[in-house]
Amino acid sequence: MNYHAYTGNLEALREPYPRLLRFADYLHELWQKGGRGLLPVEDIGIPSVWIDHNAYERQRHKQCAFNLYAAAMLENALAPLCREFGQKKQEKAARDFGRNLLGAAVGRFWSPERELFVNNLPWLKDEGKSRLCDRSLATSVLFDQCPGQKIGPAVEALAGCPPEMGLSYPANACWRLWALAKGGRADVIVKDLRERWATMDSVRLNNTIQEDWTAKPDSGAQWSHCAVVPLYIAYMGLAGIRPLEPGFRRAEVRPQVADLEELELTAFTVRGPIHFLSKGKVGDRELTIEVPKDCEGELVLSEKETVGLTPVPRQAPTGPRRYILQPGEEVTLRLTYT
Repeated sequence: MNYHAYTGNLEALREPYPRLLRFADYLHELWQKGGRGLLPVEDIGIPSVWIDHNAYERQRHKQCAFNLYAAAMLENALAPLCREFGQKKQEKAARDFGRNLLGAAVGRFWSPERELFVNNLPWLKDEGKSRLCDRSLATSVLFDQCPGQKIGPAVEALAGCPPEMGLSYPANACWRLWALAKGGRADVIVKDLRERWATMDSVRLNNTIQEDWTAKPDSGAQWSHCAVVPLYIAYMGLAGIRPLEPGFRRAEVRPQVADLEELELTAFTVRGPIHFLSKGKVGDRELTIEVPKDCEGELVLSEKETVGLTPVPRQAPTGPRRYILQPGEEVTLRLTYT
């Protein structure tokens, strides 16, 4: 669905779309056999549930993340894709399946006391210690899966990374950083890039990003197969650029640069480039943005800011404010709180 959101090209999805429906049918068959209304992660035959190889002490600890991920896919990706293809029956089936999975995951893994998902909650007494994972918590934040929209405890856990937290390997680290961006914790993202990514042996010695957090010399781990997390988190998290409608008919820019004194980048969209430049420290920052001529832009800023832009109509009474970015026009703002 991200492909369609970023390109607006539905035609290219006609070939894989039937395969996606078949895969959803396969998941439904597993679900019917799994018990407790959940997709199983053990004893499913030749296929295996991976999710990540660093974040989990036991295979069964992956069940929470797997079900939250599948629920998010069904409701937020497959169902909208079915709607785009005009298949209302399949859309409803995907949405209902996703909601059933989420309900079962909440019933099995949601801790009302801690107000977050605990991977081993059903086996906590036997195992003697709790286990969290960045993937479950990030998915619950990104796709609004926490009951009552209570994302605060999950965001704080993702920011603090307590000892009970299982952390994914570098190629999967994006989920945690995306969720931190949604939760307004760009400070943690920048700290992570400085202290975990920039200090990698492969970065210091070879100017590459390694496959695992610890990489031995002369091994395949010196080069990652998916070394793009710092790059796209700069665009999607720090500059906060994302499509609000397929093909960037509407776009959002939500700057969160923490203590970075300068960040300049250009996001090349299907409608043209979005130019972004942030300079200065918190309290005295200059932001320059330009969106393409046929793109309706929305700028998201702290509610404390005072800027000479037109507010977007019908906003929530509290929280960040949204402003209209005129197509094709460069705007420069002085910011105090963002």
